Amino acid sequence: MIKSGDQFIAGRSGGVVGAIVPWRRALAGVAPAHIFHAAGTHNLRAGGLACKVAFIPSDADLAFFPILGACQPTELGKPKLGEAELKNSQRTMQCRISDMSWSIAYVVLLLGNLPGPGDSGSPLVQDGKVVGLLLSVNMHTWKGIAISAEMIREIAARKS
Repeated sequence: MIKSGDQFIAGRSGGVVGAIVPWRRALAGVAPAHIFHAAGTHNLRAGGLACKVAFIPSDADLAFFPILGACQPTELGKPKLGEAELKNSQRTMQCRISDMSWSIAYVVLLLGNLPGPGDSGSPLVQDGKVVGLLLSVNMHTWKGIAISAEMIREIAARKS
């Protein structure tokens, strides 16, 4: 069963399924679109299933891929200032949300425990709910940017 935080492979790289959300009368995984642009493919493998990116909005670094198999929908929440975790199937990284807007949450990472290659898309979790997914990390400032669950929800609800 595929769920938020699971790893996937796309071409010679990969990332993390940030969330699984209702999308166009089905369920779709959500991950950063930059992974697929860098890999040069829209095909991926997650949990033994072959999937294909079906939608990349022009205004956000997100990719939606329908999952035609067993998956667990993600409970989304609204980010708030304070303690959080970046959590995927390989590891959990403590962090803190330091600033936010309706579309972005800025996270401060702990020294010595930065996300690395393959952690892009890791769910940002507070109170057991996914409040965003990791897009990028600045190695010099120990800060990262996560797209908010509110933005994911808004884009998933679009008709086209």
